Amino acid sequence: MRLIKQHKTSSLFLAFLLLAGICNLLTRSENMLLSSLMFCLNASILIALVVFWMQTVMTRILPSRARNYIITAGFSMILYLLLRIFKYRVIVNSVVMNRFAGYAYYVPLLLLPTLLLATSVALAYGDSVTGRRMEWVIFISAGLVTVIPLTNDIHLLVYSPTVELSAFDLESGSYVWGPFMYLICGWMFLELLIGLMILFRAMRKKEGWLVAAIATSLFAWLATTLLYSFVINRLSLPRMFNSAEIDSFFMLLIFEFCIRSRLIPHNEKHAAFFRNLKVPVLITDMDMHVVHESAAPIKADKEILMSTGTVPVYLDEDTRLSRMKIRAGYAFWTEDEHELREERRRLDEANALISEENGLIEIENKLKEQKARIDAQNQVYGRVAAAIWPKQKRIDVLLDNTDPGSPDFGKALGTVCVFNAYSKRKTNLLLLSENTLPKSNRELFLALSESARFLKCCGIDAAAIGDEYSEMSLSDINDLYDTFETVLETYLSVLRRMTVSLMKDGIRIAMEASEEKKLPQTVLPVIFKESDGLLFFTIRAGQKGGTT
Repeated sequence: MRLIKQHKTSSLFLAFLLLAGICNLLTRSENMLLSSLMFCLNASILIALVVFWMQTVMTRILPSRARNYIITAGFSMILYLLLRIFKYRVIVNSVVMNRFAGYAYYVPLLLLPTLLLATSVALAYGDSVTGRRMEWVIFISAGLVTVIPLTNDIHLLVYSPTVELSAFDLESGSYVWGPFMYLICGWMFLELLIGLMILFRAMRKKEGWLVAAIATSLFAWLATTLLYSFVINRLSLPRMFNSAEIDSFFMLLIFEFCIRSRLIPHNEKHAAFFRNLKVPVLITDMDMHVVHESAAPIKADKEILMSTGTVPVYLDEDTRLSRMKIRAGYAFWTEDEHELREERRRLDEANALISEENGLIEIENKLKEQKARIDAQNQVYGRVAAAIWPKQKRIDVLLDNTDPGSPDFGKALGTVCVFNAYSKRKTNLLLLSENTLPKSNRELFLALSESARFLKCCGIDAAAIGDEYSEMSLSDINDLYDTFETVLETYLSVLRRMTVSLMKDGIRIAMEASEEKKLPQTVLPVIFKESDGLLFFTIRAGQKGGTT
């Protein structure tokens, strides 16, 4: 009783409960008017007390399945009290209806411990799938057990009548308890015990006084029930309370013990809690009207509170206002983002530095690419210079040693043209690469054709014939052209006419010369053959050089 007295209205609640008991005693008066008045007053007080308790539950416990189960338990208590009125004031002359009203007592009687067990599971497991499945199992099992007393007329295993069934009205002395009665009582006791154990375990409560208080309440409930069943009812002694009130208010007492001890969490005195809370927190209703405010107020009007749902709202440079939807409205709180802002500033500085470094790296990479490109070009130009320098040197020597007025000047100039043709075509070949050279190309034919064309400047009849296109690689083209130039330069002074033809794997030279000369070292081997005064040279790609 110590927990109940903690509430400021507990004493008034007990006073009205005792008044209802006194009214129940006065219903035995022989004055029918007084008896009826006391009965009505008794029923009104009891139902009003249950309704009052349900209202306190609505205020103290936040919206949840646990609160719904407790409210349903309150409706079950009211149903229990109404069934008693129906049984003893409405159908007093019907044996069958009286008997089935007694069976119907078990609907709220079994529902009360079932709802306590379901409340315990809802608090322990929350919204998990396991918790919801357990709740369904609990309600389905309770429903199956409830069917047993409602069908007693079929099996007679809850109440076994000692009189004819047609005269059986559940009055004391007209029945004995069947085996299913013990099953039902054991089921209710087991539900109460398991529900309380789950609550104690879930809330981690270990107070000995709380266990003793609840155990005492259960023992007093059981003792009172047995006393009424075996003594008071059989001897027709006056009583302040009937079984319906005893079962209902003892169950209400157990629920209240669980709430007051916070086995069932509640938000009692939350207004005082908010008033003393030093953290900026605000709770409003759905219309943004302030309901609770902490000691550190949030200075924001209704428009600002409403705007938090669409855009980030800052009360100052470092304070962000946040909100969350709750069942009855909204919760608002502030967050200090000074450190976050400082981290963002440092991050921006780091990003700017990284951006600058990336820009420098990008410029450096471009310079490296340009340098690599220039180096590659220089390498190409170096190869070109190395390849044509001997020819240019010979051209310079040839021009320096020849007098423009001499008879040999024209012949020397023709030789210079041939050397220049080679230099031009060799340069073009060196500027190409394997990637830029088409698979089927006519670079070698063009080079041979140009060299043959400039031979006419020396008075030599020359031509390039054969298929213009070939699929030889660039290295093979260079080797073939260099070898051709070596042969041409060797026989240039004795050459009369020449034909060069392009083959699939090389070139073939047919010439008429005044004499035969020995070839120097060549890039590719040269196969020599003389027939009918004509000289034939065959040069094939892909072979090692040598002197023929």
